[in-house]
Amino acid sequence: MNGPVYLDLLKEKLDPHMNILNCTIFQHDGAPCHRTKTVTQWLEQQGIEVLGPWPGSSPDLNPIENLWTFMKEQVSLKKPTSEKELIAAIKEVWTTRITPQYCETLACSMPDRIKAVLRAKGRHTKY
Repeated sequence: MNGPVYLDLLKEKLDPHMNILNCTIFQHDGAPCHRTKTVTQWLEQQGIEVLGPWPGSSPDLNPIENLWTFMKEQVSLKKPTSEKELIAAIKEVWTTRITPQYCETLACSMPDRIKAVLRAKGRHTKY
């Protein structure tokens, strides 16, 4: 991904998605393609408020990242050796191990995640 590709993506997708979700503030991280002058200027010209600044090397606080890691670990334990076994393992883990309670636990960890990032001044945390 680079600045021009990201800008094209924003031009095509951002407004419709913000309207669908009734959002007034946009958030992206500090990836280099997000911080290009053309992207920054375009967002300003569109009157889009951006939450930030967001450091490029900041921890990813999105709990879905933990879910994907857990999913990969659980599927790996099943040691699939074919595409068919891999698909079966993914379906089994998704339907039996990714429970509503697990998702709630991840969501409820957000206050601790935010506190950890603040204590670490935006640097790496256990999350």
